[in-house]
Amino acid sequence: MMVTKTAEAMATAQEEVVVQAPEIEVSEDIQAKAQVFIDAYRKRLLKATEAYSHRMEAEIEAGEPQLAAGYQYWNCLTVGPIQFFGNPPYRPSKIIAAGEASLMLGVIWINPVNGPGGSLPGTIVLGGRPFRARFEGVDLTNVANGPDMTFAGVLASPAPVVTLLTYWMPTPDPGINPRLYEMNFTADVTLPGQPFAAFSTWHFDPDLEPGFLGLGPVGPHWQFERPARFLIYRK
Repeated sequence: MMVTKTAEAMATAQEEVVVQAPEIEVSEDIQAKAQVFIDAYRKRLLKATEAYSHRMEAEIEAGEPQLAAGYQYWNCLTVGPIQFFGNPPYRPSKIIAAGEASLMLGVIWINPVNGPGGSLPGTIVLGGRPFRARFEGVDLTNVANGPDMTFAGVLASPAPVVTLLTYWMPTPDPGINPRLYEMNFTADVTLPGQPFAAFSTWHFDPDLEPGFLGLGPVGPHWQFERPARFLIYRK
């Protein structure tokens, strides 16, 4: 077993993704701020993958690989929502005024390390495969379908370790009552007979919850099995 390539090298093979037209207009200033954040976050993900790859190499050299029980060909996660007002850190994130630009990130991660028994890594197995990824919104206030966005494309071969998909969510006027939403993210290899599908069980909440009533503040943190939730209100 060995690492086929570094995460940085794999990431240069980003695929072209066909997406539906954005539902809202975003100013160039906000888009520029968002791009700085996106580029920095991509580097952070690649650095984490490098650390994972080196750790697996060390286990292999020690004769104690721990891949069989927990190897994943791919997985996905979400980050957000994020708004880009003022200077970093950008706040607020989860309480959004109607009409304001708000960004969700969906990450597809593909494993660059060989699988158990020296089998091919995820980046080779999934390379060249057609896929669909989707942000799935739910209007919790009205118990109805919420905002959605679908991405469709073909993974490069070998597949990139990190594919970062962005969704500028619509933030319509909810009326007199604020509206609560939930956002999930799914990914699927659409080639017939391919057993590859995933949804985001990990979500990074970038918001800061101030303390009140004796409760301490909560900084940005990872959530497990808890999708992104956000509120849209009439300002």
